[in-house]
Amino acid sequence: MQRLELYYLIILTITLSVSGAFSPGPLTFSAIVEGSKGSWFSGFKEAFGHLLFELPFVVALAFLLQQIKALLDDALIKYVLSFILISFIVYFSYMVIKDGYSRLKDNGFVSDQGFSNGSKIVNRPVITGFLLTASNPLFLSWWATVGLILILSATSLGFIFGISIMYASHVWMDFVWLGMMGIIGKSGRKFLSNKHFGIFLIIMALIMLYFGLMASIQLIYYK
Repeated sequence: MQRLELYYLIILTITLSVSGAFSPGPLTFSAIVEGSKGSWFSGFKEAFGHLLFELPFVVALAFLLQQIKALLDDALIKYVLSFILISFIVYFSYMVIKDGYSRLKDNGFVSDQGFSNGSKIVNRPVITGFLLTASNPLFLSWWATVGLILILSATSLGFIFGISIMYASHVWMDFVWLGMMGIIGKSGRKFLSNKHFGIFLIIMALIMLYFGLMASIQLIYYK
């Protein structure tokens, strides 16, 4: 009987996780940008940064199911989370647009290592993955709603065992998706001239900004 429950948990996790892991959002497009400006593994690094926040959050949520959900019903919490997300997205988008614009003006080579202001942070994709996850209202509300189904099903198999199986069944999808986005970004860079790459960066930044704003608006009206 427990084996059937285990298989059910794995299938349920994979099925429901598609709505979160493979959905377009700031993390997806930032992985494309980081991949285009960094190494083939930038997307996987973002996924690792995502994991660094998500795993402790899921464990905390399993301990504090009702309390976490109540926080998302608080109007002040909604506005604070929305402000944090918008602030980070606007800053990140501004840096990408600034770099893209500098490439449009420059016919020569502009270094792909870091932003054009000279910033060279080796683990920036990890930091970006962590911050975009921590400040993403849709991520928080997904785990407090859809994710609760997975957590409740997992804990029925035992807290440590159930949560471990559930999370392992979920997180590999984040690594596949973000890793693939990073590879797409890196591959696309090889076929673009410097100016075309500048246009690409600006478009990605604007898309990222759009999804960030939409996520913030959706949180405000979240019920």
